[in-house]
Amino acid sequence: MNRTMRTFKILMLTLLVCALGAYDMHAQKISASPTRLNFKVSPGATGRALITVSNNAQEKHAFQVDFGDFDATRAGKSKFLEKGQVERSCANWINATPSFFELESGQTQEIELVMNVPTDSSALQARWAVAYIRIAEERRGQTTLQDGLNVNLNQSYRFGVYIFQTPPNATFSMGEVIDFNYKEENLIMRLRNIGETFLKCNTYAELTSLTTGDVMRLKAESFTVLPASNRDVSFPIPKEIPPGRYSVLGVLDYGNRDEVAAAEIEIEIPQRGNQ
Repeated sequence: MNRTMRTFKILMLTLLVCALGAYDMHAQKISASPTRLNFKVSPGATGRALITVSNNAQEKHAFQVDFGDFDATRAGKSKFLEKGQVERSCANWINATPSFFELESGQTQEIELVMNVPTDSSALQARWAVAYIRIAEERRGQTTLQDGLNVNLNQSYRFGVYIFQTPPNATFSMGEVIDFNYKEENLIMRLRNIGETFLKCNTYAELTSLTTGDVMRLKAESFTVLPASNRDVSFPIPKEIPPGRYSVLGVLDYGNRDEVAAAEIEIEIPQRGNQ
């Protein structure tokens, strides 16, 4: 019996992975643009934006639009959540027209998003949400295993459009470096958005050899940090940088023309095996 159950679980996982993989390849032919929308709506006012959905698959699909929340981990990964789980959500302020539609192969559809911002104090903070465009129908398949058990496979697909709402009164923009250290051949910079806006950030680390005076710069990708949120940025030390003692300057550029945030440390890069 135990062997049968183990076989059953392995087959279920294998079938599910195969089915989802095939469906992901199919779903890549369906797209939405843009992938993010920026609203700047005053309290009590209304904002509008358009999303275009394209069906380049070989078959007709039905779609539905709804809204939810998202948050971000310190590593910058998005966590998609149901509506009402994020304190600064604006998901309840938004409606979509149409919220349900069908597209033949090769067709496109414009969706109008309407954001109605309330007049209370909740409208004075930057807020965010995500619009989900889902393939409305579920694909179902049934497989019979050797022991006679039937496995039902259900696959559905959705993709998200990030929505950012910044009220015109929210103008204070500032980021800070709250920690900077060297660990396991990586420089780790921890940032915090202490302002009222969404920070569009660029970072770099500049290493100066305390022996030769040589300067090397390491860059990270640009990214957005949500208000009152932390973000960790990692700079792997390239293998070609020689061992020795270095002064390291970590810089956060968050779009302010007049200032940046920075931190400085000294590190010892040890002799590595491939050198």
